[in-house]
Amino acid sequence: MRRIILLSIFISLLLFTVAAYSVSISLPENNVAQLGGTGNVEVRCPANPCQIYKVKWVISSSPPYEVSAVDVTWIPASSSSANYSANYMVYVTLYDNSNGVIAYGSASQSGSSSQVTTTVYISPASPSNKVSPKDVYYVEIVIVQTN
Repeated sequence: MRRIILLSIFISLLLFTVAAYSVSISLPENNVAQLGGTGNVEVRCPANPCQIYKVKWVISSSPPYEVSAVDVTWIPASSSSANYSANYMVYVTLYDNSNGVIAYGSASQSGSSSQVTTTVYISPASPSNKVSPKDVYYVEIVIVQTN
């Protein structure tokens, strides 16, 4: 008798659990945001090869000396004269020793068949901060084709 009572309680708890998780959702189609995506698409580096050849610091001409710009030397991925009309954005972010952003900037660059140097003027991340050379520990450069 005790087994039958325990079995009955277990079955009713099981049915209650199934009922609790069987929730029906009914929404009109226009209440569901549309979603789509592409399959795998190859991403190519806009630098040819995917390399930056040189980073040069531009320092202010009078004390206190601060980093005012970064010269990025690279070759755009233009393999034919048809690609020379490509345009790029070069983004530079400067970080301190704890990976905090201290300055950033961007500049545009047109396509070329040879090595180019893009000067990116930077601004401090905070208006009260200066970009002292002693504070720069890491530089991140991102190049994006814009057309």
